[in-house]
Amino acid sequence: MDSYVIDATSRTPAIKLDPEAGTLLIAGESYPEDVRSFFNELTAQITNYLATGPASFDVDIKLTYFNSSSARALMELLDQLEDAASSVVVNVNWYCDPDDDITREFAEDIALEVKGATLKILDLDAE
Repeated sequence: MDSYVIDATSRTPAIKLDPEAGTLLIAGESYPEDVRSFFNELTAQITNYLATGPASFDVDIKLTYFNSSSARALMELLDQLEDAASSVVVNVNWYCDPDDDITREFAEDIALEVKGATLKILDLDAE
């Protein structure tokens, strides 16, 4: 499987799925005009990657801003990772701006829902 890479734009985050390394990076801002289409392609790529039977999958989320539609898509993405955690070790690092209480609270709420995958909330400036 080839890498899946999307460069960031003013409305969409950078995406880098590296199957060889077993990593996914989502970074930047997320408020695409067509959220469904943007995230559907990403979840399809993740499904294809997970079908290859990796031992582990490390995900870094470094979003400085996302709208409510992107938040719903992120919840669905984390549901997908949670489902995969029954057969793959899934580690999610969610980086938040230490001054952004809204994003941190969202990540904390998501973390309460995640049981099979490991989800850590880290400060964006503490990388």
